[in-house]
Amino acid sequence: MAAEYKLVRRPPLGKTDGKQQLYPRFVPTDTVRLDDLVQKAQGRSSFSSADIKGVLQLLQDMMVDELMFGHNVELEGIGTFSISLKSRPVEDKKEIRAESIHFQDVTFRSSRQLRDRLQEMPLMRSSEEERAVLSFEECEERTMKYLETHQYISGKIYRSLCRCGKTKAAGDLKRMANAGKLVRKYIGNAYLFQPVKPEEEA
Repeated sequence: MAAEYKLVRRPPLGKTDGKQQLYPRFVPTDTVRLDDLVQKAQGRSSFSSADIKGVLQLLQDMMVDELMFGHNVELEGIGTFSISLKSRPVEDKKEIRAESIHFQDVTFRSSRQLRDRLQEMPLMRSSEEERAVLSFEECEERTMKYLETHQYISGKIYRSLCRCGKTKAAGDLKRMANAGKLVRKYIGNAYLFQPVKPEEEA
């Protein structure tokens, strides 16, 4: 089994008027979730699925604790997890206090061992060589399906779901918001879209 890629065109770095060249882009064919990993791990070990899931949950809890206490978390052979912060921009450090600085995200830096192990990954050209054009209705259906299990959707995630560019993503999300199906909120440093709750429809 091989990972898939497709070729996409983009202008050369640092140039705006140059001829667009082809570059490979990874095409994920699926998302493997926790239950999938647990099932596969059970088949490769003597541990029960409950044991494996319990250990992973414990690891998750321990990682959250260590990150919250200001530590990086390194999983040897995988990579290092760190915290990024956010605040309003200031010119003088005296203009801001600790209460105004907040958690933004968890960043991940892969380990050399992980990168080395992936160097030999088999690759094949995706059958979806050209971007399939999905209708607005198909994109809307995918969006609502995604929001059944997620609190919000961003423009970046929408582009991935619908295999479209920034302009179409922005236009579609705005259209759904105008139709009363999504509400746009500014969270962190980006606009995110959430499904309209029943009380918001009234």
